[in-house]
Amino acid sequence: MSRKKKYALALGLLAIVGVHSLKKQAQRTSYQAKEIEPIPLRKQGFYERRTKRLFDITASLLALIIFSPLYLLVALLVRCKLGSPVLFTQERPGLIDKEGKETIFKMYKFRTMTDERDEQGQLLSDEKRLTKFGKWLRSTSLDELPEVFNILNGTMSVVGPRPQLVRDMVFMSKQDRIRHSAKPGLSGLAQVNGRNAISWEDKLSWDRRYVEKVSFLGDLKIILLTVKKAFIKQEGISMDNHATALDYGDYLLESGQIEEMDYDIKQFEAKKIQKNNVRKGIEGLVSIIMPSYNTATLIKSSIQSVLDQTYRNWELIIVDDCSTDHTQDVLKDIHDPRITIIYNKTNEGAAMSRNKALRLAKGQWMAFLDSDDLWHKDKLEKQLSFMNKNNYSFSYTNYEEINHRGGKMNVEVKGPKRITMRGMYRYCWMGCLTVMYDANKVGVIQIEDIKKNNDYAMWLKVSQKCDCFHLDETLASYRRGRLDSISSSSLLTLITWHYRLFRIAEKKNPVMSLLCTLRNMIFGFYKKKRYVKKGERT
Repeated sequence: MSRKKKYALALGLLAIVGVHSLKKQAQRTSYQAKEIEPIPLRKQGFYERRTKRLFDITASLLALIIFSPLYLLVALLVRCKLGSPVLFTQERPGLIDKEGKETIFKMYKFRTMTDERDEQGQLLSDEKRLTKFGKWLRSTSLDELPEVFNILNGTMSVVGPRPQLVRDMVFMSKQDRIRHSAKPGLSGLAQVNGRNAISWEDKLSWDRRYVEKVSFLGDLKIILLTVKKAFIKQEGISMDNHATALDYGDYLLESGQIEEMDYDIKQFEAKKIQKNNVRKGIEGLVSIIMPSYNTATLIKSSIQSVLDQTYRNWELIIVDDCSTDHTQDVLKDIHDPRITIIYNKTNEGAAMSRNKALRLAKGQWMAFLDSDDLWHKDKLEKQLSFMNKNNYSFSYTNYEEINHRGGKMNVEVKGPKRITMRGMYRYCWMGCLTVMYDANKVGVIQIEDIKKNNDYAMWLKVSQKCDCFHLDETLASYRRGRLDSISSSSLLTLITWHYRLFRIAEKKNPVMSLLCTLRNMIFGFYKKKRYVKKGERT
């Protein structure tokens, strides 16, 4: 065998091993978008099933060999002008699997933005972080050169619908998501017909048209047009007056096609889908969640109990749910930079109001106080000390009961020293006003829209992440006797609300929901006997 043939054979074997290694690595880092509804599978033609992959590998290897000096030059420029890391990775939705759900993979690009952050540690907007050099990289499409490794590892193709963001995917209809029945590409029909300069409706329409007929000649035509438009004409890297392409959800919101609440829900769905999404709240900051509705005579005292806290590093998020009394007038007189007040446009209920506040919260710690209850001035300080000292992520304290005038009823409510997930399903042992958890470890909790027991629904979700520990000190005052409170409801109403909790929020079948409800009632009686201490009323 000649020397040239030996070199060619060695190079071929090296390429096979390299492609195989890249594919294995991609399989380890990719995952299914479990939380999304499946879409119908599409029958692929012979070219797409048998020969397109071979074409992708051949084209990618040739590109790496021919343009290797360009890769090295761009990498060096990025390192000098933007620093490390040179490569930028981002999770994108790719080809659907056998269950009809997208596979989330890591896409590689050259970095085009800085990591500049504001005083609170949050990344600045794209406009402020995108440098002139970064704009040039994007306009020439040189930032997309590393996607050749995605083509080699099998998560992308040379030609196909461009992989959008996960937060774009959740806003797409099932019809639009048909684009994911083809492997995402370095370029596609939408890119050669306007790229980001065309509307989202047109982009999705071109993608659907591509998957209807995938062919070799069609792919070849797209490749030639891509070279012409991206490298010669340099068309459409941005949309309208935006520095970067506008996200699909933002586009729908700006054009009035969705409501703000639906937008927030979809954004949260995207975060749930992303397996490696980690919430990073501001360390040490306590975010206090307070829904309000018709508590004009009481909410000022509740807010004052927060202002009086010895621990000062907190933010208070109040969500008023269309109060019909003078609650909003009282809130207008509250002036503290740590307090954020949100007014719902329509009555959404306590569950959705809490959800909204939790999505906006910036802190590491989540605490809860209803707009008619009170905290003792050292509540936050003592509870945080208890949790930090013992490395707890979830805790609660004792509370006392007061009447509607604020007078003490000599009733103290305690609970078990440790509550596991199993124990939490038995009963809601803690009062909402006493709970605190570490959102950086637990994540952002969102619950179903149930009228009552929505705080219990939260604790059930948190208990799936960590056990709850009891601080045996009375640090809060619960106002008893409200007309709409669970404690003042009939036994039948209580059973109904608990059943709805397990049936709707926990999505259990009717029989299991009924069994959980009955067990809950039994342990409710046990709590009154074991953990509620009554003295003489004053």
